[in-house]
Amino acid sequence: MLSEDIARSLRAALRTVVDEGTAIRLKEAFKMADGSILAVGGKTGTGDNRYSIFAPGGRVIESKSMSRTATFAFYIGDRFFGTVTAYVPSAHAGNFSFTSALPVQILKILAPKLMPLLSHPESEHS
Repeated sequence: MLSEDIARSLRAALRTVVDEGTAIRLKEAFKMADGSILAVGGKTGTGDNRYSIFAPGGRVIESKSMSRTATFAFYIGDRFFGTVTAYVPSAHAGNFSFTSALPVQILKILAPKLMPLLSHPESEHS
């Protein structure tokens, strides 16, 4: 459990990721019928997951792609949260270069389909 002050600070930091950072394409993506905007925040992350062998001194002598991931963990308003992840397993992952912009864009595309659920009177606006 987090204290209320820490939770409030964390929520504000996550909101900055959408308002000014790597998930900015979601800014104002969840607009209510009355024109108000649901608060959205989250954390993006991309992983080029590799198995590497190093020589003395830290030089990489072999590197093999194991998988690639890109994730956006998010909240929408005060009642909804989730994660969108793109994942490519195996050595074929080295053929992909997507970033966390991919799951953020997927959530943006899904926004109109989610609005009926989010528009419930108990949803929180900001």
